Amino acid sequence: MGDGPAVISAAWQTIGEEKRLATVAISRPYISSPVGMSSRHWFTNCVGELKADLTAHELLQVLLRIEAAFGRTRDGRAAGYQDRVLDLDILYYGSLSVNEPGLVLPHPHIAERLFVLSPLAEIAPDLRGEGSLTVKEMEQQLIDRIKSNQIPEQEIIRKEW
Repeated sequence: MGDGPAVISAAWQTIGEEKRLATVAISRPYISSPVGMSSRHWFTNCVGELKADLTAHELLQVLLRIEAAFGRTRDGRAAGYQDRVLDLDILYYGSLSVNEPGLVLPHPHIAERLFVLSPLAEIAPDLRGEGSLTVKEMEQQLIDRIKSNQIPEQEIIRKEW
């Protein structure tokens, strides 16, 4: 909600100002239709790479604090995903695998979402994710599934900063 690219840019700068975090790379912004939720809003997405001298749990707490500082509210009574000003997710944390309430790594929906795979493929196309597939291969596999009508269309538009 709001000016997505401006919010993401400001959030990325805020992340870079955090102690024990360093920003490495950020993709271009991608505008996408909602996936897995009902909303009249389209979303701005990008993927960034960080160097962190934090545990995954500590990083999650930093990201949640930044979301709140940008006006993100969470309604625990609402079912499913909700429109939001900012949503910061950890997709991968090195090769760490975690499955705990509040933190699942790698992120469980990476292979299902073009708004994740397309920007991730821009900055880390050869990263190995699901099984032995690279991010670029996962992206192509998802595009093929969409084109063959196995799953609903996901509209996505790459923009420039």
